[in-house]
Amino acid sequence: MKYYMHIGGQQVGPYEENELPSHGLTASTMVWREGMPDWVAASQVPELSHLLPPSQQPPSYQPQSGYGPQPGYGPQQPYGVQPPMPDTYMVWAVLVTVFCCLPFGIVSIVKASQVSSLYSQGRYQEAVAASEAAKKWAIWSAIVGVVLSIIVILLQIAGIGLLGTAALAGSDF
Repeated sequence: MKYYMHIGGQQVGPYEENELPSHGLTASTMVWREGMPDWVAASQVPELSHLLPPSQQPPSYQPQSGYGPQPGYGPQQPYGVQPPMPDTYMVWAVLVTVFCCLPFGIVSIVKASQVSSLYSQGRYQEAVAASEAAKKWAIWSAIVGVVLSIIVILLQIAGIGLLGTAALAGSDF
């Protein structure tokens, strides 16, 4: 399999897998081959791990009997496995912007648009925070839109009631 590398700001290659170390392959070298959707660090390509020096090989999680997860640490994820992307709430953000409350809806759209880019950068916790913020702003936008609609309806009813009474008072019945 032939790989391209990104070294010193330049794309080099293609090189056969066994030639990569002699051309400067490290764990952080960005590599790409046909069939890969994007450039990734060599340490994230399992079939290249045997080419990296032991100090640069990705850590492997091998639980030992009698030992569980360390207190204070979250659940262990296998190396290279990323949790699923959090919901962007983009549909809700657009709907509340169009139908309810424009200013809060715009904030919701901005937060929703940040989710996928943060996730793709590997910043999962920030993506979750942006997702929660998009949801929060969409909910607040919907609430404000409903409250304002009720106020407008009540004002219209009160206005119609006053006009009706004035018209009847001035009639010659």
